[in-house]
Amino acid sequence: MLKTDSKLDPRVLRTRQLLRSALISLIPEKGFSAITVQDITDRATLNRATFYLHYRDKVDLLADVFEELMADAVPLPPEGDISETQIGHETIAFVFDHLAEHANFFRVMLGEENVPEFTSRIRDYVQMIGLQWITALKPLEDKILVPPELAIHFLGSAYLGVIVWWLQKDMPYSSDNMATQLMRLTVLGLNRSMGLEIPLEYQHL
Repeated sequence: MLKTDSKLDPRVLRTRQLLRSALISLIPEKGFSAITVQDITDRATLNRATFYLHYRDKVDLLADVFEELMADAVPLPPEGDISETQIGHETIAFVFDHLAEHANFFRVMLGEENVPEFTSRIRDYVQMIGLQWITALKPLEDKILVPPELAIHFLGSAYLGVIVWWLQKDMPYSSDNMATQLMRLTVLGLNRSMGLEIPLEYQHL
């Protein structure tokens, strides 16, 4: 729905934003599975008929919320040539800053067993954007050691796991600090990050 929002009447945009905001505020209080359409419309101070003019059900509304939050949280690669430094510390810190703004929402949604598809959609979205960044970097074919799809799947799952841990632990480190730690793990690798020697049998890989 978001991709057509720019063409909609301002009143429609305002109504949809009220419904999205209502769902975001309700999820930390009740959990997604317990929320009803009536809860959403009551919080948004709208009627049920208005809700159904815009969304089929609460799952449809959640999909709209997902698109809005992910579009804001995960930046697309800029047009033209880019360097590896442009996908480093500042980009990751930006993502954590945005997650912190909606920490209660993401904490519930990423940990709620009744909405496993939400986590899957986030992972798929992050991996899709990750592939766009890798493609924009134009890696040299003869230097690639791991298929890009595999690398992005690995990093996306690892980063999502760290995000869930960070939220569940009530964000014990700042966004800037998290960006630094993840850059160390990503660029230096686990062994160097943990002060471990690389075994001789693996040094030729």
